[in-house]
Amino acid sequence: MPGQLSGARLELHFAAQLVSAPGTSLLTPEADYGHSNLGWDPALGVLAGRGVGKASLRAALVFESLELAVLEGGLERASHSLVGSTMQEGLAWLAKRLANDPGRLALPVHDMPEHPIGAGASFSEASADARTELAAWFANATWAIQAAVAEDLRASSVRCWPHHFDVASLITLDEGANAEEARSIGVGFSPGDGSYDQPYFYVTPWPYPSDDALPALSGGANWHTEGWTGAVLSAEQVISKPASRQPAVVLDALGSAITACRSLLRN
Repeated sequence: MPGQLSGARLELHFAAQLVSAPGTSLLTPEADYGHSNLGWDPALGVLAGRGVGKASLRAALVFESLELAVLEGGLERASHSLVGSTMQEGLAWLAKRLANDPGRLALPVHDMPEHPIGAGASFSEASADARTELAAWFANATWAIQAAVAEDLRASSVRCWPHHFDVASLITLDEGANAEEARSIGVGFSPGDGSYDQPYFYVTPWPYPSDDALPALSGGANWHTEGWTGAVLSAEQVISKPASRQPAVVLDALGSAITACRSLLRN
């Protein structure tokens, strides 16, 4: 069940910081932190970082087996199980293979959820089934978001951001404007967080409109207004439908929410 994925999700969230470390440490910093973001590789079924070095090697995370991998093109050059390892041990393994210098890789710096792994504990071998389920959510979510924004040339590529461990595309409506002031629509997926202890899709307008301006939504999504404003479709809502209808349910909800956000932002 979606509500039983939190333990596996938190461990994967920390493991994703390792995959982000090479881009964070070795690439030229970008204003939107694009150098540190990740992407779902549908061919390999892994979450992969940016290419680094002359060979453009990528760090990657295999959800099901909780393994780090080093990729060259579409091939795996090396792998390392995180089960029984700490974050620092995983970072040292990556540094040896991607930087030839243990001191050159550093984790991205941002607030993380409280968890024993963050305090130096080892990754566990439990929750393999939950990790497999989360891999399916990430793969399907990446496809759904790509499909939902495919016709909008202003939409960014679909990437995973290590801070919140969410997968998203940003439709920027005011080109060239300051990021804090530009109107935009975020179309994304979270595997769960402090707002919802289950995976969910979201569409967020920026700047946030007042609650009384929010229009009715079709497609099953509902407005979330506590702490942030956005249309939300939960995993429980998705899996309550027959499997054959679930992709259409997600696309209908995302499409309705994007249309509503355009109307709110007058675009």
